[in-house]
Amino acid sequence: MKDSGLEIARLAIEICQEKKAWQPIVLKVDELTSICSYIVIVSQPVKAQVKALAKMVESELSDNNFQVDGREGFKAGEWILLDYGEVLINILHQPERDFYRLEEIWRKAPKLEFEEQ
Repeated sequence: MKDSGLEIARLAIEICQEKKAWQPIVLKVDELTSICSYIVIVSQPVKAQVKALAKMVESELSDNNFQVDGREGFKAGEWILLDYGEVLINILHQPERDFYRLEEIWRKAPKLEFEEQ
């Protein structure tokens, strides 16, 4: 059985690596929460880059037949959340990432490693 959540997370990370997003990570959280299976976290140094990256991720995932269920944060551009059901993609302005420390909140989650493209 194909894990579509893992495929979405992998594609999102590939896009983020290609666009030189900062510190892209995927956390496998399915044993810690029922809200999703994977959490993607990346950041950018400039708010405009946060918005641009989020639009690019959403567009390229759509091109691969994955449709976003919900999105939040485009107006402010400090923390954009793209909800793909099994995958929550968090694209943060670097100061927000430093402040909220999502990796620490989910520190018990295994971190998945993907080859940099």
